[in-house]
Amino acid sequence: MRRLRRIVAAAKDDRRHAENGEIAELRSALAEQAAEIERLRATLEHRTAWIEDHGKALRDGDARISTVEDRQAALDARQEALDGWLAGHDTAFEGLHLRTENLEAARDVRTFTLWLDQHELLAAPKISIVLPTHDRAALLPRAVASVLAQRYENWELVIVDDASSDSTPKVIAGFEDPRIRSIRVEHGGACAARNAGLAEVTGDVVAYLDDDNTMHPLWLKALGWAFGGHPEITAAYGGFVIDDIGGLPTLFLRRYDRETLLRENLADIGAVAHRAGLREARFDESLVEMGDWDLLLALTADRAPLVVPAISCFYTTTSGDRLSHGPTYDDDFAAIRRKHSGPEHRP
Repeated sequence: MRRLRRIVAAAKDDRRHAENGEIAELRSALAEQAAEIERLRATLEHRTAWIEDHGKALRDGDARISTVEDRQAALDARQEALDGWLAGHDTAFEGLHLRTENLEAARDVRTFTLWLDQHELLAAPKISIVLPTHDRAALLPRAVASVLAQRYENWELVIVDDASSDSTPKVIAGFEDPRIRSIRVEHGGACAARNAGLAEVTGDVVAYLDDDNTMHPLWLKALGWAFGGHPEITAAYGGFVIDDIGGLPTLFLRRYDRETLLRENLADIGAVAHRAGLREARFDESLVEMGDWDLLLALTADRAPLVVPAISCFYTTTSGDRLSHGPTYDDDFAAIRRKHSGPEHRP
């Protein structure tokens, strides 16, 4: 019995030892898990702090981006305002440039006219004036009278009656000055009539006059000075006075510039003159109202004209049946641009 008790007691001791070992192992495992949990907690805290830091950085970045965008928007607004300011001042400067040019032209015309009035020419080339007319019997005498009033005597006037149906032939028959001649042609328009007149001229220089305008008394003398004293020139143009721009008569005299001439006309036909017999001195009969621009472009294609600081004529805008800015304006404009401009100038 005693032996049995010892055996039982030993067995209990062995179980306790076994249980203690298991407990120790469990404790060790728990300790390791606790350490791992602590490590994971530290890692989580580190990552949480990292995320918070980077979140703050991102928020700061967003704020900086927003600030930059606001600043860029402000700069864009300032640049737009500056561009508008510059555009406005460019327009003002361009207007100032034109006003300055007009003032200089008026000064030059006045000085030249005063000088020319008392100047004695060294040469006096014969000047032919081509004047086409159609049903303007009431206006024609005034135009012819302005030629008769010239302070230069070596001229001829070729009147081309473009098949007038009014009393124009009778009016023409009443002109008694031997320097005045006339022809009558079938109705073909102003350009065709001018070409017919060019075939009749006998002068050294050709000038033009429309039947509703009048010639300045010193214009032919100015052309005598220009072509007689400058043998190198083949074409010239001067200024002219338009009767009503903004309520007042206005002098129109532009400096010559080929690029500008390709965009717009610089002179009325009454302000244009050229040497007789030039191959390029012919009017395009397909044009209705811009023959003068076409002619000036042709005359100056290879050589700049002489800009004469003188008034050629007084341009009237009140006459009926005027050609300017009529229904063919756009077609004529496009035709001239195609004819004379390179691709970079064409519409």
